[in-house]
Amino acid sequence: MDEKEIIIDTSFGGYTFVGAQYGRFKPQGETEERDFYNMFVISPFSSGGNNSTVGVKAEKFRCLSADVWNGLKPGDKVIVNFDRFGRVQAVNSFE
Repeated sequence: MDEKEIIIDTSFGGYTFVGAQYGRFKPQGETEERDFYNMFVISPFSSGGNNSTVGVKAEKFRCLSADVWNGLKPGDKVIVNFDRFGRVQAVNSFE
């Protein structure tokens, strides 16, 4: 994989894609394996009120399939769409 510098644009309102993972696992107490699909992103955050926090945060999102990150490269700016269960169902790239 070609490596490139990843620039985090804290003024962008979406996420920066940094990677993905997929495979199979066997849930505890079950006999059948299940597929899993995860994508990893970085996003800017800040908080107010009694907290004072600025910077970026890394997050892992469950995905419906590996198709959602098809064609993405680490460093791409993306907007993520979730289904009603909080899984990523679509990603729009701005690169």
